[in-house]
Amino acid sequence: MKFIVLNFALVFLFNSSFAQNNPRHFKSEIDFGNGTVISTFFDVSVAQNQFTITSPKNADVRMVGGAKAKLGRLLGKLPKKGIIIAIKGTQKADSLFGDTKIPMFGKLKFKGIVKNEIVSGKLLNSDGKPVGTVHGVQSTEDKISYNELYPKMLKTIQDNIYSKDALQTKGWATFEKKLEKLCKNAHDDIELFFGFNMLAQKLPFTHLTLVITEDTKDDNEVVSADKEETASTKQSVVFEEKNTTTAYLQIKNFSSSTDELAEVLPKIVKNTAYKNLIIDLRDNGGGGISAAFALAKYIVTEDLEVGYFPTNKLKYSGYQPESFNTLAELQPKNTEDFGNELKATSGVKLIFKKPTNPVFSGKIYVLTNGNTGSTCEPIVYAMKTNKKATIIGEKTAGAMLAASPFVVSGKYILMLPIADFYTYEGVRLDKVGVQPDVEVKSENALDKALEIINEDKR
Repeated sequence: MKFIVLNFALVFLFNSSFAQNNPRHFKSEIDFGNGTVISTFFDVSVAQNQFTITSPKNADVRMVGGAKAKLGRLLGKLPKKGIIIAIKGTQKADSLFGDTKIPMFGKLKFKGIVKNEIVSGKLLNSDGKPVGTVHGVQSTEDKISYNELYPKMLKTIQDNIYSKDALQTKGWATFEKKLEKLCKNAHDDIELFFGFNMLAQKLPFTHLTLVITEDTKDDNEVVSADKEETASTKQSVVFEEKNTTTAYLQIKNFSSSTDELAEVLPKIVKNTAYKNLIIDLRDNGGGGISAAFALAKYIVTEDLEVGYFPTNKLKYSGYQPESFNTLAELQPKNTEDFGNELKATSGVKLIFKKPTNPVFSGKIYVLTNGNTGSTCEPIVYAMKTNKKATIIGEKTAGAMLAASPFVVSGKYILMLPIADFYTYEGVRLDKVGVQPDVEVKSENALDKALEIINEDKR
């Protein structure tokens, strides 16, 4: 009898241990709370009160190919075994406490539970504040089909791209083939998202990106691009007095900075002691059009002709001022209205009109680097060309097209360029950028500006 009981106990312990070590598979969603909802699959392994949650292996192979994935792993640029998300930690009863590092979100804490056929939890930042949730249901499914998404993506791009000519290049043909392969091989939204956006970076034009958000339900819906109306919890504009005659204004983006610029710029202009204004656009990737007008309103002293935004409704090949000058003049408005106007017309021309309010009359210095892009670049170019400012730092990003979002299917949205851009002199900035007047490394640009200002005082 003792032998039978002992044998039963050993069998129970063996089966229990095996169950703990054998990964359980969950079809899961990560909701980052900002409208971004990523579908993936998690394998959950628990052994000796330690747990590991991992997204699909070999994701890098499916995104970039076997050879590049192997090299990337060797160089430490891609994760081991091609696992994009790995959460590791300890288990107490049904509760899980661990750490993870998620691309674009950095290191996060995880607090969750795995019980019955459910895994769920919260992702927390270093301050302990929730930045996302995880929810998964045990499933045998291990791959999302994106085969129907591929032709819808192509049609959305073909119908709305700023010029059909942009799709007649070898670069675009290569992109199409690789995108089709990605849609066949990708297992989850993580692979589709990173794979698509890595492929798009190699195109001969910018501003084509895939966004994954909450399911919109309406495949024909055009979503709003107007982020300027959304209250921002983070400061977008930083003002400092570097010395009694020098004001420093850092503009982190042109998406949520309109109101802040409207508040701080009049104060700078009003202080007649300021003879120098440093405008820091380093790492400003652009954003809305209204923030550009909010800035121009206090630094432009006369009409400043900036450039043209032609769309696919205007037949053009290269710079054609005789055609471009027939375009309607862009009036200050929010980003959504700007996008809607571009969708409905042949394009617009951008002119910063001479303001009726007081403007800054001193010397202006603009700081740039390789991440200074989009809305920033026409401003930087116009200020440089018209000698309204001294540009200091590095060449800008060369990412200057007007983009708008389109729902492809459900939660899959494409941001794509609907208007080209040429400066008033005929320079196309996309994939080119703007060279600074004074070239220095990004981290030294502010010191260089202050050095120039101090030299001018002597």
